[in-house]
Amino acid sequence: MTFRHSVMALLFSLTACTPVRPRVSLAPGVSLKGYEVFVVMPVTDRTGARFNLDMGDSLQQHIARRLRSYNLIAVTDSSADTVASAVVVVSTLVDFRGIPMWLQVPSRGTTACELRSELWDNRSGQRLGEIVAAGLAEEGTPLFVLYQCAHGVADAIERQLRTAPPATP
Repeated sequence: MTFRHSVMALLFSLTACTPVRPRVSLAPGVSLKGYEVFVVMPVTDRTGARFNLDMGDSLQQHIARRLRSYNLIAVTDSSADTVASAVVVVSTLVDFRGIPMWLQVPSRGTTACELRSELWDNRSGQRLGEIVAAGLAEEGTPLFVLYQCAHGVADAIERQLRTAPPATP
């Protein structure tokens, strides 16, 4: 395969993937602007799929890395002592359609996922809201679609921090 064919295949696979903008629902009057730290918990898998990788740990790490790429403080150790106010991100993979045993292998057909993340205040235990991220692809690797869902959660948090007004006391 020539370089040109490789580039064309890559571009095609990227355009064949359709990320769905995450749906964010925060409790009335809640803003994430006052929070300094994000504690990302391991992702629970409720799909029943038999993945060949530990998706809970992998998706947790991808959410945290994406948050850090926005210069946010993200930790994956729930026992981390933080004096700063923190959002605890509790995520569940609720839907996966694809081939779970060969996540790294490009596959034909539809691959889809849905990742639900609840946001909780670390001090009060108050539920702040929920983010639902989804991904869909006709070509490419199932792993890429799963990581898109994880990135969608982090992207939605960053968007809330960037665009939402501060909370009213």
